Amino acid sequence: MFYEVLSAHYDTVFPLEPGKVTFLEKEFQAKNARRILDLACGTGTYTLELAKLGFETWGTDLEPGMIELAQRKATLEQSAAKFAVGDMREPEGLGIKFDGLLCIGNSLAHLLDINDVTQALRGMYNVLHVGGVAVLQTVNFDRILAAGDTQLPLIEREGLRFVRTYRPRSEERLVFDSVLEVSEHGKPRRYENSVELRPIRCHDLEQWLHQAGFSTVRTYGDFKYSEFTAKSQATVMIAEK
Repeated sequence: MFYEVLSAHYDTVFPLEPGKVTFLEKEFQAKNARRILDLACGTGTYTLELAKLGFETWGTDLEPGMIELAQRKATLEQSAAKFAVGDMREPEGLGIKFDGLLCIGNSLAHLLDINDVTQALRGMYNVLHVGGVAVLQTVNFDRILAAGDTQLPLIEREGLRFVRTYRPRSEERLVFDSVLEVSEHGKPRRYENSVELRPIRCHDLEQWLHQAGFSTVRTYGDFKYSEFTAKSQATVMIAEK
């Protein structure tokens, strides 16, 4: 129920961030990448935006409801972007090679088993052409593990509030609490959800990317190319094949 409700408000909660688009465009253009895969694409916001910039884009997500919304948006925008239900651990399932890919929005943290994380990273490597590039982004879990229980910035839109809290339980487990308050038919509604995540440390992700075969890994603290530090809000990595 929670994710069904969130899907309906997803684009309101997580609107397009132009800075991310600029970053992605720059990285993909630097590698002359044309065909792009968006793993765990949600409602396809960035898949569609990259398509507008001339990239040939595919988006996959494990949630059929997200893909349905993405396809609906593509139809309304008359976009050539393509969407399919798919698991980020098996990007080869499309049977297509790509020049670049992205997996952003903290999606990797939903893979609880280290074997699932490394399988996903190997799959990303395998699905890219030689010279291809992968852009990954998670929350800076080093900061959260050091700080303990951490509430993320409150998201407030007209008729909507979204509260998110991380509660570390160990080096391998973290509880992510979400509270979504929305107005439905003029009545307030409150939806709560808790899900386990794997807090992936920066050093571990870099190491796993190299083990997957990537030759070069660059790390930043945001999509503005800021230096990654213990206080960075995000972990952003560019891995080159």
